[in-house]
Amino acid sequence: MNGLEARIDRWVEAGLITPAVGDDLRRYEHEHQDIAPPASAPDAVATGPEAVAPPPPPSQPRTLALVGEVVGYLGAALVISAVSFLLGRTWADLSTAGRVAIVAGLLAVVAVGGTLAARVGTDPAQRLASVLLLATVGLTAWLAWVITEAAGVTDEAMGVAVTAPTLVVAAAIYAARRRGLAQLATLAALAGLASSTVSLVAADDRDMALALGLTLAAVGAAWVAGAAMGWLRPATAGLVAGGMLTVLALQTTAYDVTRTPMLIAAVAVSVALLAVAITVSRLAVLIVPGGIGLLISTPQLIDHLVGDAVATWVGVLLTGVALVVVAVWMVRERRQAPGG
Repeated sequence: MNGLEARIDRWVEAGLITPAVGDDLRRYEHEHQDIAPPASAPDAVATGPEAVAPPPPPSQPRTLALVGEVVGYLGAALVISAVSFLLGRTWADLSTAGRVAIVAGLLAVVAVGGTLAARVGTDPAQRLASVLLLATVGLTAWLAWVITEAAGVTDEAMGVAVTAPTLVVAAAIYAARRRGLAQLATLAALAGLASSTVSLVAADDRDMALALGLTLAAVGAAWVAGAAMGWLRPATAGLVAGGMLTVLALQTTAYDVTRTPMLIAAVAVSVALLAVAITVSRLAVLIVPGGIGLLISTPQLIDHLVGDAVATWVGVLLTGVALVVVAVWMVRERRQAPGG
């Protein structure tokens, strides 16, 4: 019984309208598909194309799905805790075959669970599937590490040997499920593979640090471009994660002789991200990595160039004021846009 039918019953009980008038109101609303007809109406038992559909089932399936999601997370937490404790006690005593079997078994269980959950259409099941498939990526990296360590792969090449299969699995999951967690896992695996490759081929530590920062910044910028062009979905995850990777990679590379140019580059990229966020409404989330990058890089650049604490904090103040002004302007623009 919906709200209108309940009100009609109350009107009849209060004597405001007669039962006949109430039946007429129900019949009228039924003809306009608002409420069910009265029980005494001749057409209440109609069959065929014009028969009234039964009321929707209660929300019990959704409740059970939510409970199942919570139970799934609790179960996963218990499994992780127990496995961590047991392996911490016995890992050193296990043979290589035993280690591979344990990790492979965990990987198989989690991957099957994530695949089965992904086939259920409810939102809780989809969220649970995303978490389980993210764990699948992590377990793939663990399994690859166990195998490469047992094979005697050198430390320099082990990073590539671990991150390469991890990237393949993460990319396959993301190709099948365009979800935020799967996209972030793919970006993390790609960044790990790029870092490992640079570490493998770099000549010395200074060249490796510079090449590593520039490579990761390039990966982040490419990720932002892919999300902006609609190739990576959801776009918000790609824009924020790619932007953060870009500015943080430049900022962490800034030391010794590269400190000044890298900090300038980090500030310039942050300003560019803010400019794009302001001018292109669908890319407004770029204000997050742009603002964070500006807050991190600007004080360091001022301190490096001026070397004065007061000047540094003045720079922080001006940066904060600028970000507040940008945020207020964007909010006002968004509010005024629908009305012209």
